[in-house]
Amino acid sequence: MENTLLTQRPNVPGLAVFVKYEDMTPIENLWRICYMLKNTGNQNIVGEGIQSSLVTKGHGLPLYTRNIKQIIQISATDNSIAELKDNTLYFKQWLPDECITIEALVESAGEKPELYIDKRDIINAKVIVKNNINK
Repeated sequence: MENTLLTQRPNVPGLAVFVKYEDMTPIENLWRICYMLKNTGNQNIVGEGIQSSLVTKGHGLPLYTRNIKQIIQISATDNSIAELKDNTLYFKQWLPDECITIEALVESAGEKPELYIDKRDIINAKVIVKNNINK
């Protein structure tokens, strides 16, 4: 849904800009990223129990990172479906057309940062990535 670079070095001679997290840790390439994950299929995705649709039974659905040096803050917002702990989504059932919104502040490793899920973590899943940024 969103990828916004929050720290850009100004092109002004003699001007320097620094960003620090909690007044201590210097941050370069600070991004705000936001994703909407939606069950576009016609079946429930079961997250717990013996009927779990997840390969890692009872261990949730991991969120993987690409081009991220560190995650400063991350949360699952605007949903009553899942709980986010240690970059993993935990849920009982994810019904068709239900959405989970993930928001994060991250320091990129130089390129545009990404979060993603692996289709192999959900049994018989097809993961479709749609870029709706700036649309």
